[in-house]
Amino acid sequence: MNMIKPIGIAALLAMTALGAQAQEVGTIRIAEADTFSGEDLIQLIAYERAKERGVEIELSSLRADDIVFQAVLNGQVDMGVGDSYEPIVNLDAPVRNIYQIRKLAYIPVADKTLYPDWEALDGEAFVVHARGSGTETLAEIVATAKGIEFSEISYVPGSEVRVVAMQQGNIKATFLDMVSSKVLIDSDPERFGRLPMDGVDASDSTLYVNADFLAENGEAVQILLEELLKSAKATVADPSWPAAQREEFGLLPDLSDEEVADITPYFEAAVAAGIFPTDGGGEAAATSDVLFLAQAGKLDPAMAEKLEKVWDFGPLDAALKVADGDQ
Repeated sequence: MNMIKPIGIAALLAMTALGAQAQEVGTIRIAEADTFSGEDLIQLIAYERAKERGVEIELSSLRADDIVFQAVLNGQVDMGVGDSYEPIVNLDAPVRNIYQIRKLAYIPVADKTLYPDWEALDGEAFVVHARGSGTETLAEIVATAKGIEFSEISYVPGSEVRVVAMQQGNIKATFLDMVSSKVLIDSDPERFGRLPMDGVDASDSTLYVNADFLAENGEAVQILLEELLKSAKATVADPSWPAAQREEFGLLPDLSDEEVADITPYFEAAVAAGIFPTDGGGEAAATSDVLFLAQAGKLDPAMAEKLEKVWDFGPLDAALKVADGDQ
């Protein structure tokens, strides 16, 4: 099963030109460090529904999480999707997380003819998505837990890209998303296998915001969070919902028939794995994330007692009251 094909930013920006009938509330510029794909349908649908309520959404894809964070910090964009905990703490930055988009669900895979277990990877190279990503933190946690040390950690963005690199023998061990791990192992089960991994309850990505923008655009931000909550709840209730909404809004129009057929199976697997929180994460997500990063040596565990330094729970609390009332 192939992963859903990314689409260009120009196509996404064209989508935001519709819906002019709604009373204008404001514009939110959102960036993330990846191309947009079918895995992002919950977000894309929420963006479209927020647009119907007068919130214009402008999307951009940047090269890395640290570039996204700098763009948010400098006011070049208003919100970022990714991981912001370390730079918020290290820079004492006026940026706060406000919503957990999805939890980590990455599978460690390896060429098992070379590396049948983690111990065999001691002194060997390991590949992750990007610097500062959840997959890098997972790799560091596993190395510590197993008492091994990688010779190097290198960066190859995109699970689909890493699948091809594994098949070509250019990389030997990495983390992949659920769908991509199945694609890889099914392509040659004698060669590729899954390494053992204990469950981790932390964020794959959060939505974070420039505090100055939040102070001046609270209504637009709350509308966006309300629609994200509604999209997550609808998907958890019916994993076929994103595919139906994609057709209604004309999202991802360049997908092949095979890629369209992959949408609902992906969301079925993701919902079963509990990836999408229906409450936006809140304090539970913030605590899990801080302790997760502390385990990797990236944050002081005492930060779990100072969550207001990395999260602003006010916008989510307000959005939950409205979204819960709509159920």
